[in-house]
Amino acid sequence: MGVSLCDIATGEAAYAAILEALIRRGKTGEGSLIELSLFDTLADHMNVPYLTRRYGGFEPKRLGLAHPSICPYGVFALADGEIVISIQNEREWRILCAEALGDPDFAEDPRFSSNVQRVKNREACDARVQKALASRSRAEVTEALDRARIAYGLVSTVADLMAHRSATTLPVETPGGPAEVLAPPVVIEGKRRTLGPVPALGQHDAALRAEFAPLRAAGE
Repeated sequence: MGVSLCDIATGEAAYAAILEALIRRGKTGEGSLIELSLFDTLADHMNVPYLTRRYGGFEPKRLGLAHPSICPYGVFALADGEIVISIQNEREWRILCAEALGDPDFAEDPRFSSNVQRVKNREACDARVQKALASRSRAEVTEALDRARIAYGLVSTVADLMAHRSATTLPVETPGGPAEVLAPPVVIEGKRRTLGPVPALGQHDAALRAEFAPLRAAGE
């Protein structure tokens, strides 16, 4: 991922739990004791492979950006980049073959006629999809997928993110001068919130010591 997924996901789970506790307090007048762990958060994210192992009876393989129980779902190389295609149901599969890949017979092949069969024959299915896409450009393929309303995502670099038309940045003051960061995702009443300055080292020491002084005096 390149980011601290475990830390971020646990913080987001805590945020949701706190909101639920506030709603509960508003209805009942009672507070809640909330406890989370980094382990539990990522274990919850692993429920699909967990169920595959526990009830399917086999250890899921590491598939990178692929999906262990859906096919085709993964990265395919194009003439000028890579794309992740995500097929969610049989209707989408037939549309992908007929309209995006130009190969309607693909969907009728018994080896690929259902998701269960495609997962069993993943290597052959992915190879045929890859063959159909290898010589085509990102612009051509994404236009076809948009027209067919098939979910996809481009495999992008950080430079691609910086140049993306939907990337929004906000200024933030730092002790070393102004910086520009990607904006938080929430937009309220059509507006993004402004970001406060990054404090200098030790800037809030006195305020924090004053806040905790009564607790220290009480021996807590």
